[in-house]
Order: sequence, then structure tokens, then C-alpha cells
Amino acid sequence: MEDTYADRVKDIPLYRPGKPPLTFFDSDYMAELEKTWRRNWGSQSSYARLRAVIVHRPGPEAAWGGVDPDFFNLPTGLPNLARMQAQPDEFVRVLRENGVEVIPLDAPQPVLGTYGIPLRSATYTHETLMVKGGAIICRCAPAYKRGLEYYQLRTLGAMGCPILYTVRGKGFFESSNAVWLDKKSLPLAISQRSNAEGVDQVASVLHEFGVEDTHVVHLPGPLNTRRAQTGNGGGAFHLDMVFGVAGPKLGVIYPPGVGYEFIDYLLHKKSFDLIEIPEEEVNGCPSNLLVLEPGKLIIPAGNPCVTEELRKRGIQVIEVDLSEFTNGGGGPTCMTMPLIRDEEE
Repeated sequence: MEDTYADRVKDIPLYRPGKPPLTFFDSDYMAELEKTWRRNWGSQSSYARLRAVIVHRPGPEAAWGGVDPDFFNLPTGLPNLARMQAQPDEFVRVLRENGVEVIPLDAPQPVLGTYGIPLRSATYTHETLMVKGGAIICRCAPAYKRGLEYYQLRTLGAMGCPILYTVRGKGFFESSNAVWLDKKSLPLAISQRSNAEGVDQVASVLHEFGVEDTHVVHLPGPLNTRRAQTGNGGGAFHLDMVFGVAGPKLGVIYPPGVGYEFIDYLLHKKSFDLIEIPEEEVNGCPSNLLVLEPGKLIIPAGNPCVTEELRKRGIQVIEVDLSEFTNGGGGPTCMTMPLIRDEEE
């Protein structure tokens, strides 16, 4: 074997024939990312071409929670498991048809969390924050979701994806509280699902990877009453339930779900064109869209106003029936962990 690779020795940085190696040399992590970790892991965009995602086809855990629907965030009741399993099959077909590699979450049955109960939200795999270079493992806020991090980490680890950081201590952060505006701008939301300590931990890592703007957004939320996933006075747990990016400087937003200063920031500092979600469509999760490539995206069916506005702007919109998922609290973005996107042009 020694002779087999002998001709590569001269390509080792700072190789000096017949002399001991120099320990340090000027080498950037990102320059060696693909060589070391076998793939160009990560993403710092909402709209660059999507290459690979993790999904989880729901099992029995997805229809669990009838013991206390209000506590388990099921304001419209338990989902229909048969429909909930059929709908992602069509979603995955569309992903593959558009050249996206689909990787299943490594979550054998029973899918149980930290406190020994079924993880009904396991199918919403958008709980790890990817940056160009690897993964930030988040920490779920509600105790009934905790433990999802374990299944996500074991899936990423088995593929060889570098783990850059794990939210810890008293911090909580769920990656649906982050929506990329561009590769240097990632607003982070504080809500019932992310606290200030979690945001600070995530922001410190992002800054190391060239993210200059981590504008903090504050999301309103419920106290004792929640009649719908979003709207009807219930606020929102996640930023991507009330705001999504469909293309460069093009956003879809539900204004009552965010503080007005965020709207002002988008309009006047970031020069965004904002499509407003009407009240009658907010629970259809149109902001939870998933861009496949510049100018083409998937959106939950049943949002005609938002869909029309996107098409007016030249966006190719693919509508997929995901009603069981939107009733349960998510859409195409929540259903996917985007492992790899191209660089923004």
C-alpha cells in the first residue's frame, strides 16, 4: 500500500523531502470541506438550488397526543394518519422529480423522546440549522419534543456531516426560527420555541461562518388559549410559519404574526418586496414554502391569493396537498432538513 500512494506525497501541504513535517500551515476549513467530509455540506440560502434533504415519513407517533391535544399543540385535533402518510409520498415524488436527493431520518420505531413519549413532531425534520460547512444541532423547547435532536444527530453523523455546535446549557433554539434572507443575513426569532440564550449561542456560531446580520425578531404567542396553529390571536411558535423567502428580496409574510419593527427592517433596510398573507390563508402555511431552485418552489395547496401573487412575480409554483401537515403545524419547509444547497448567484 505504501507504494500505491507514494506519488501523492508531494501534494501534501508543506511537504519537505527528508525532513520532519511542519505542524501548522495556512489552511481554511471551507477549502477542505468536501475533501475531508466527502460532500459540500450545508446551506446559507432560502432560494439557491436545493440538492439534498432529510425527511421522515410519519409513523404511529405522528397521530399520538389525543391524551391532551391542547398541550401537544393540536388545536384542530389529531391528524388522519393514513392521509398524513400518503401526502408526503407525493411531496417526496416532487422533490425527486426536481433532482433533490431525499434521505430518510434514522428513526426506527418506536420513535420516543427524552421523556419516553412518542415524538409526534418527528416528521417535521426542520429542527437542525445547516450552515455552509455543517450542522448546528438545535435544542427543542417543549419537553414533549425533546429528544428529536438525538435522531437528527445520528442521521447526520452516519452520513459524515460535520457537527459544528450543539445548543446547550439553558439555551433553546429550533431552526424554524431562522429564515435566510441571503448568505450573510439570517434573522433569528425569540418565541415560545427559542430563548435569548439559545439565540445568542446560535448567533455566535453563525458569525464564524460569515453571517453578518442576525436580526432578532420577537414573535407573539398564546398563554392559555390556542384555537389555530397561526392567527386567531394565537401568534406563532416559529418564524417560518409567518415569514418565508421565495427569492432574492421577495418575502411572504403574515404581518400580525411578527413585531412591526421586523416589517420595517425588511422593507427599509433589506428592500424586500413583501406578499401579505390574508387571514383566511394563514393556517394553510403559505410562508412555509420550499424553494427548489431560483424561480421554482413548492407551496401547500389551498392558498390561492399568495400563489397568485407569486406567479405574478414570475415564480413557478408547485402546489401539493399537505393539509394534514398544515393542520399539525407545518408545511414543506418544516418537513425537510435542507442538507445541501448551491451557493447563491
